[in-house]
Amino acid sequence: MPIYQTTFEINAPASRVWQLLTTLASYSDWNPQITRAVGTIDQGATISLRLTLPARPALEVSATIEEVQPDRLLTWRGHVLAPWFFEGYRKFAIEPIAPERVNVTHVEDIHGLMAPVFGLLMGGPVHRSHQALNQALRARAETVG
Repeated sequence: MPIYQTTFEINAPASRVWQLLTTLASYSDWNPQITRAVGTIDQGATISLRLTLPARPALEVSATIEEVQPDRLLTWRGHVLAPWFFEGYRKFAIEPIAPERVNVTHVEDIHGLMAPVFGLLMGGPVHRSHQALNQALRARAETVG
C-alpha cells in the first residue's frame, strides 16, 4: 500500500507550525494539495477537504480527526465509499529541535482494495503533491510571524 512519509526542518516555533496546520480556513492561502478545508480540529470531529493533484480533478472528501496534541501531533482519516475500499490516513508530527526550529514528519498512508491501483496510477503525482505541501508549509511558517 502506498505510504508517503517525509521528515523536514522548518525554521519556526512549533506553535506557528501548529497554527498553520489547524487553521483550516487559511489552507487555500498556502496549501497546494488541500485547497479547501472546513471544520474544527477536535478529536472525533469531521472535516471537509478538497484534495487537488496535478492534472487531476479536485476530490471532495470528509475525514475524521483522530489525534490532537497541540504543537505536537495532528492526524485524520478519511475514506471513499468504505474504509476497506479506499482509505487515507494523514499525520503531521511536530518535534521541536530548538526554540525556533522543528522537524515535521508528514505521512500519507493510502490503503484499501483500490490502494494498489491508486499507487500505480497516481503514485508520482501524489509524491510531488506531498512534497509541494511540505515546501509550502515550510515557506509559510518561515515567512509569517
